[in-house]
Amino acid sequence: MSSPLSPAAFAFSRRPPRSGARQGGVVVFIALIAVLVLSLAAAALLRSTDTAGVISGNVAFKQAATSIADTGAERAFNALPALANADADVAGQYYRLMQAVDAAGVPSAISTSNWSAVPCYDHKGSVATISCTDESLYRVQYVIDRLCATAPAKTDPLTLLTSKCVAGQPFSAGGTEEEDNNSHAQTTNIFGSLTPPPPTRPTIHYRVTVRVLGPRNTSSIVQTTIELPFG
Repeated sequence: MSSPLSPAAFAFSRRPPRSGARQGGVVVFIALIAVLVLSLAAAALLRSTDTAGVISGNVAFKQAATSIADTGAERAFNALPALANADADVAGQYYRLMQAVDAAGVPSAISTSNWSAVPCYDHKGSVATISCTDESLYRVQYVIDRLCATAPAKTDPLTLLTSKCVAGQPFSAGGTEEEDNNSHAQTTNIFGSLTPPPPTRPTIHYRVTVRVLGPRNTSSIVQTTIELPFG
């Protein structure tokens, strides 16, 4: 039969743990918290760096799309003489009367829901159209509307023409380099010849709306105005 524990032995068995062991447990706990905080900070830093890279990439795509819009304006510039001479609406390309605009200033005939009817071209000047759904490409679209509330007649004098359309003064020179370098003369050289147009020949303004689609759902809309001899 075992003997009961002596008071001294009982007191020894109830002795509290040493303070060093308690401190060691606290240090491990604090170290774990520190590792967790550092891990969260590292994850936040990586996320911030990744976000900055995405934003920079998006800005670069946006700038490229805006720059490429010049090719759409050039396409419209080259197509306009034939369209204006035919004097008929061409759906998704040319409108002989000024179109109402939406809140963003885009003609309602080609608002967001109707751009699907406008053909897409690449930014390299190719004649053939391209797929408007290929998101790996920059896709250029353009639409022209003549800034006229009422269809003008080629026999309209300038005063009547001005009441119907946004019109400019008649051309005054053929525009050879030695004679005249104003915008009227240069436009005459491009659309016509070096022969001076009739002094009463007015000009009509045409609005060109260009949209460029690019990677990462990039979209840029640019508008410009072209002045073309009329009549």
